[in-house]
Amino acid sequence: MNAALLITAWLAPLLVLALRNTGRWWPALAVLPALAASIILPVGSGLEIPWLLLGVSLELDHTGRLFMLFSALLWLFAALYAELTADNDAHRGHFRLFFLLSMTGNMLLILAADMMTFYSGFALMGLAAYGMIVQRRSQQARYAGRVYLAWTLVGELALFSAVVLLSADIGSQHFAKLRDYHFPGITVALLVFGFGIKLALPGLHFWLPMTYANAPTAAAAVLSGPLISAGLLGWLRFLPAEAEGLDTWAGPLQLIGIIGILLGTLLGLLQSNPRALLGCSSILKMGFITAVFGTALGHAEAAAGILAALSLYALHHSLVKGALFLGVGEWQRAGATPWVLAGLGVLALALMGAPLSGGAAAKIELKQATAGLAENLGLLLLLSTLATALLLGRFFWLITRRSGSVADSSVRPAAIVWLMLVPLALWLPFSPLSAPVYIAGLIPIGVGLGIVALVWSLNRGLLQPRRRPASMTMLHLQKTLKLKLAPVPFKMRWVPPTWRPKLNGHSALSLATGGLMWLIIFMLILLALTNG
Repeated sequence: MNAALLITAWLAPLLVLALRNTGRWWPALAVLPALAASIILPVGSGLEIPWLLLGVSLELDHTGRLFMLFSALLWLFAALYAELTADNDAHRGHFRLFFLLSMTGNMLLILAADMMTFYSGFALMGLAAYGMIVQRRSQQARYAGRVYLAWTLVGELALFSAVVLLSADIGSQHFAKLRDYHFPGITVALLVFGFGIKLALPGLHFWLPMTYANAPTAAAAVLSGPLISAGLLGWLRFLPAEAEGLDTWAGPLQLIGIIGILLGTLLGLLQSNPRALLGCSSILKMGFITAVFGTALGHAEAAAGILAALSLYALHHSLVKGALFLGVGEWQRAGATPWVLAGLGVLALALMGAPLSGGAAAKIELKQATAGLAENLGLLLLLSTLATALLLGRFFWLITRRSGSVADSSVRPAAIVWLMLVPLALWLPFSPLSAPVYIAGLIPIGVGLGIVALVWSLNRGLLQPRRRPASMTMLHLQKTLKLKLAPVPFKMRWVPPTWRPKLNGHSALSLATGGLMWLIIFMLILLALTNG
């Protein structure tokens, strides 16, 4: 029974693809075995398939159970939403194909207990996502898909190189063997680089805003949830904190994480597309996660508690972010109606970590796990919360400033699916009754939203200085002296609307940078082989 459920948890989407003339609800049904496995199977359930690939090892541990539960929930709601909003989509079959392939890869990598199986699932998940991104067939979607594909291939090359080096050194594919392994710097660099692309670390983030802005709603939901969380799971599997040689990477990862927080905040505040802004907030959150992971590597004695709390924090973020993208899909259809704004507001508060939410509970777990360490994360957590409040305040300013594209305010079945997800994203992985009251978290939230409100009011002219008397204006002076003055080239406002860089537009730099990363990876591989 356990073995059958382990197999169908990742194989069910492929079985659905094997059926011709697949029914409308089959993609949602394909997620149910994985959801059942995360709830029913006991921790430690495993299976060996020696004749498949180089030998497939599957196991459901505590970490895998959490990742499978949250991933399956988001895949389920995204599948339902996609089917309920694709009535007039001529390419629905193509989207369903890549959706199910990507789901297969995601479930396989979560259950993988060996490196090659993890890599196979990771590669299938990442490459199949390209087909979902270009679903809209627009020029911008195709360009975003090409940029995403270039960066994904770079990440796959780095990860495959690391797997080959690790397998040659330890003589085994199993993750359990990595705990007693002394990691060389080149191998760690390849793993940080390969999974860092999926996590959109600074310098590796160019693909993310444009991808989130142009992908279909359901695709953006899973891209921002299970797919980006797979990068963290890769670090947890391949870089065990108790292994030798990893503590030297604590400082660099913390620095990269802080830069990611600042970069995501800056890019997000300059966005005019709500979807791209949510993508930049993912860069911010992944920066915070990277800094916490670096802290765990530097404190092997406390790493278990830190990484457990970090997993809860990351999975809560993925669920809320996926729900936010589905909510943006409803905003694009119904406009800034009260029920849409209410749902998005609840999700925004959960993402900021407001009291009585799962976000607040996850932050408390992180603070408790790092309480006795020299690198206390209190200040970093404060900075992340403040930055998140700034970005989500900007997000609400954008969605209330203009309406959606259709302005149909009726509550359709797809909206009901989204509204059902909202309470789950608000509290999971904690129950409403056990969610602690995190009053201290209100301070950075209030400061961030207060800054946004101040800038908003200044931009609307509510606090602009009074006009001078007419006798003192330039127009009066021009008439009096009979001068012909050149017109002022711009209007003086508190926040000039013309200065908004389009960061999610077309840029050949993104593709060129992806090609440059290929060369860097090859240089790292040659260096590793030379040292070997």
